[in-house]
Order: sequence, then structure tokens, then C-alpha cells
Amino acid sequence: MTAMSDATNEKYCGMPFDLHGDLEDAYDKAEREGRTEVTETLDTFGIWQERPKCNEAFLHKIWRALQGDVEAQADVGHAFYWTDHDPEETREEYKWLDKPELAIYWYELAAEAGLGDAQVDLGCLYCPDLLPYSDLVNGRFARHWWEQAAEQKLPNGLLGLAHCLRCGKCSCCSHDVARAESLEAEAATMQ
Repeated sequence: MTAMSDATNEKYCGMPFDLHGDLEDAYDKAEREGRTEVTETLDTFGIWQERPKCNEAFLHKIWRALQGDVEAQADVGHAFYWTDHDPEETREEYKWLDKPELAIYWYELAAEAGLGDAQVDLGCLYCPDLLPYSDLVNGRFARHWWEQAAEQKLPNGLLGLAHCLRCGKCSCCSHDVARAESLEAEAATMQ
């Protein structure tokens, strides 16, 4: 990463110089530490270009994610997480963001810190029955993250675990319809 001239920094996307410098420092540190997920995230959004592919608010979100803000980490993960439920024109316009391995990286940071919504989303990303990312499918991971979210009594965590118990497609999933129905009923009372 090469430093920009002071003149470029002053006009850079209307961002304060310190944010750009901080992101540049974060990039350099990640590069030294071999944290390719961080450097790829920053490169994906083109933060070194005259006109980045995201707005200043999202650049601040990336910065907060790098500082350990779990909500921001989940939001950055969500930027890379596209499903068949998103409108076709949206998926086409933003296909450059379709990088599920980066979604997993950022979601896992937040999920490991206990953020239930990130745990639910990780369950969905890993579930062999829900998303087309065949190289990422791992029913054991899906179940693990849905169990974590279900322990927090999150309705979507309960429903994800119920899906896993109904499905029975993975070796880690016991086909337990009665427990699945119980979890679904519990989730219904919360919504």
C-alpha cells in the first residue's frame, strides 16, 4: 500500500484525513499479519480509489469493525451476504460484493463475541439446505451457530435449530420433529 499525497488526502471522498490514515494503517497492519480477509475487504470497497465503492458512513462502519465493534462487524459481514431473497436487480448490481468467505470472516468475529444475529446468519450460510455456497456448506457449523443463538432465545435462532432438526440431511442433525415443533412454538410466542 502506498501513501497518497497530502493533496489527495485532503480531498479524499470528503473524509477526514485521520479516518483515511487510520484505514491505511489498518491495511498495512493486516498485510503484515497476513490477515487477507481484512485487506480483501478494504480492497473490495476500493477505499484507495478517488471514489470508493461505498459511502463515508460505511467506511466508518468498516473502521469500527476493525476496532472490534460487533454490530459493525456483523454489518460488514452482511454486505458480503446475498441470498435468493434479494431482488435480482440488486444482486446483479452488487455482485462484486458476493463474497461469502468474507461474510463468514466478519460474522464469525461478531458471533464469537456473542452477537446472536451474526450467529443466526452464520447458521444460514453454513446450512446445506438454505444457500447455494456448496464449498462452504457445513451442517455441523450451521447447527452450532443456531444452537448458540437459540440459547439466547432469539426467535430466528430457535427457528434455525428447528429447521436443522426437521431437515435431517446432515450427519450432525438428528431428525427430531417433536423438538423442532417445540422450538417453533417457542419462537412463535416471541414474534
